[in-house]
Amino acid sequence: MSQTMEATASQFSELLDREQLTDRLVAMVREPSENPPGEEARVGELVASQCQDLELDVEVHELETGRPNVVARWGSGKRVVGYCSHFDVIPAGDHKLWEQDPYGAKIIDGRMHGRGTSDAKGPIAAALEAVAILRRAGFAPDGTLELAFVSDEETMGFIGAGYLVEQRLVRPDVAIVGEPTSLRVVHAQRGACWFQITTRGLAGHGSAPERGRSAIKHMAEIISHLETSLPRVNHEVLGGPSINAGTIHGGTKVNVVPASCVVEVDRRSVPPETRESVIESVEAAVERASKRFPDIDASVELQFYGEPFVLDVGARLVQDVAAATGAATGRPPELIGFRGASDARYLAQAGADVVVCGPGDISLAHTARESIDLEELERAAVAYALAFERLLGPAS
Repeated sequence: MSQTMEATASQFSELLDREQLTDRLVAMVREPSENPPGEEARVGELVASQCQDLELDVEVHELETGRPNVVARWGSGKRVVGYCSHFDVIPAGDHKLWEQDPYGAKIIDGRMHGRGTSDAKGPIAAALEAVAILRRAGFAPDGTLELAFVSDEETMGFIGAGYLVEQRLVRPDVAIVGEPTSLRVVHAQRGACWFQITTRGLAGHGSAPERGRSAIKHMAEIISHLETSLPRVNHEVLGGPSINAGTIHGGTKVNVVPASCVVEVDRRSVPPETRESVIESVEAAVERASKRFPDIDASVELQFYGEPFVLDVGARLVQDVAAATGAATGRPPELIGFRGASDARYLAQAGADVVVCGPGDISLAHTARESIDLEELERAAVAYALAFERLLGPAS
């Protein structure tokens, strides 16, 4: 890490407006944006307003009414550096399970509590403060900073980042995706694939199950083979693939042999797996089940396929973001792989170099203990400012 970047980190820390940063996040957290069902309209308006306050060029794009995606740009050069994060959050659930109001944004001992503080409204607030820091420093981008704040990430991003990329409404050359990584730099991510498996049986009276054909019994056999049908591959960064049967629906009444059963399966893939090999591994579970039940009638439908991605640690983007986080935190940067899914896959599939990096502890996301350390939030703002400056400076 250069002494110049360390000095700039110190300068940016002095230019950081802690009160403004905190206030932005408080306002976002207090605007519930649960998905499902997809209630992002009001927080989208708020974020668009915050972008306009920074004098950014703002556009709002919707595939579905009331599900906004805010795109804000600074600069006009051909080189486009993207930043993407989401303002939808998973439902808070039973508020009684929370020690603090999930939408109160209460601050206790330097931590802000509430749904979305880290996943992922905290990263958004940090990115906006990074722009404010650079403006106070008199920085002028030699290129375009393209900020995409989106809906729908928590339900796989089809009408959020996926829509923006598909319609070429965002076209970054390189991009940072803001998710809670504790400011570690994610340069590899497993693929996310969803399947629906259906078994069809023959209804009969529950007192004489031998006269029917149980779709649930056949499905249970398939499920028992899902893990053993995974390929024996192990990626040096991402580890091995995984599979999980997440939902199951079957039967009509307790005393009726079930004529149908449907299971939804979450399959995570790693290189060198392909779309075809992932499908084959799930179908292999059905084939193994048929050895016990030759009369099994089952089908496998791929509902969604997201590829894994790996960016070499020597890539310019990885090195620049790692240097920025190291300078902002004062500790050696960490490069890791990401087991979960994020909107990064859309940008990677469109040809951009992508990393995932942001403030917040991923182990607290999706829990009733979600919170963020405000000092880490401040370091994230400085790290983002350093990364944006490095990627959009005159020497880029």
